[in-house]
Amino acid sequence: MSPRIRTLKLKGIRQFRDVTFDFTDPKTGQPLNRICLIGGNGTGKSTILRLLASDKTLGVPSSMPRWTTRLGANAAMYVDFENKDSRACLYGNPKQMKWGSRSNPLAALCDEELPEPVPMGNTEKQKQWIAELRDLVTVYCPPDAELAPNSSNITDLPSANLSVALTFLKKPLTKFMVGQDKVAEFWKLLIALIKDREARLIDYTHLPENQERTISAVQKEFLTKNPDILKELASFWEPILMQAGLRFDYEKASQPVQLTDNLKAYIYLAAENAVLPYAELSTGIRSFLFRLGHLYTIFRYHSGKGGIVLIDEPENSLYPDFLFDLLAHYEQTAPGSQLFFATHSPIVAAQFKPEERFILEFDPDRGVVVRRGVTPEGDDPNDVLLKDFAVRTLYGEKGLASWNRFRELNRLIETENDPNTRKSMLKEYLELGRTYNFDPHNELSA
Repeated sequence: MSPRIRTLKLKGIRQFRDVTFDFTDPKTGQPLNRICLIGGNGTGKSTILRLLASDKTLGVPSSMPRWTTRLGANAAMYVDFENKDSRACLYGNPKQMKWGSRSNPLAALCDEELPEPVPMGNTEKQKQWIAELRDLVTVYCPPDAELAPNSSNITDLPSANLSVALTFLKKPLTKFMVGQDKVAEFWKLLIALIKDREARLIDYTHLPENQERTISAVQKEFLTKNPDILKELASFWEPILMQAGLRFDYEKASQPVQLTDNLKAYIYLAAENAVLPYAELSTGIRSFLFRLGHLYTIFRYHSGKGGIVLIDEPENSLYPDFLFDLLAHYEQTAPGSQLFFATHSPIVAAQFKPEERFILEFDPDRGVVVRRGVTPEGDDPNDVLLKDFAVRTLYGEKGLASWNRFRELNRLIETENDPNTRKSMLKEYLELGRTYNFDPHNELSA
């Protein structure tokens, strides 16, 4: 199993004066596979993902924001990793994360509450752990609003060609960013997987044990064990595309042959069997498809090897219908990975277990504090809003005024003696009840 994050402690970093996140299952003590960060604007959900994605922690390229250069000398960060065999810790300033012991001056800032790190042992053990983290497949998915302007301008196909795609096979990457400004990287990776399969098929046919067999039998055996990535992607995308009356026709794809060729594979309108240019897809669906497709391809590229995925605001620009199965889609892209989500959507948050939800709240005296969720997995998103998000009420100002009038009428009707006034009040009372679905026996949170 790939390393997972057990504990994150932040001290003196922006709004985090001193806070510890225990990302373990309370029942088993093992690191959680799924973590959902929720909280108000400015409580630091995105900050956590960026810090974890930094080149001093998980090493995702260019993911650290500019404000890290302004972190004070006393800023400290502690990350505790665990895999099936051992544990290891990182201490230090986020710009200068170090493997170390409590002798590290920066580690002393956290010394009171941190568990003693498991001894690294000899230098070779430390080198082994560093190498393991360096090779850990890690992906950072920032919200589209943070990406480069005009990054999603696609006319026909994402920009890619066979020549550039082949570089993926020469030097396998393990650190990725996924988003609308990385669509070309997604397309290059698809081309690389297609060409890698073709090359491996040739090598397979030349194996000594296959020389006496028919070519068709050898090819059939290889292709059965090594599925077409475009066919797999079409199957993965199908439930999403069907909701919009679309399909990905992998069978009509034109695969690159010359070094300057691009992969030509399109979305089709299912009813008309006509190509729908990617530029004409809605912003939300296009972003969703490319983000999931890129993730799916990354972990296919690494043969299903698990990793750590950091996903910020996955609900952006998506109609609620697409959100109810969102977590399942992401889990399918990266099986065996530890997934970190930051979201404002109660529909998304409801798909997590209460112990997997971490609610960030701002305390004037202590800075950001954290608590776990309470509503059960799959609960009504309205309950998640009220109990986990701690929203005071689901009604706006007009709705609250109507509720107060509804309650007032309920009292007045009981004591009103004039038949006409009573009738008028009852009519208003019933109309408010029907309009807002008020229940006189319930109380609104206030």
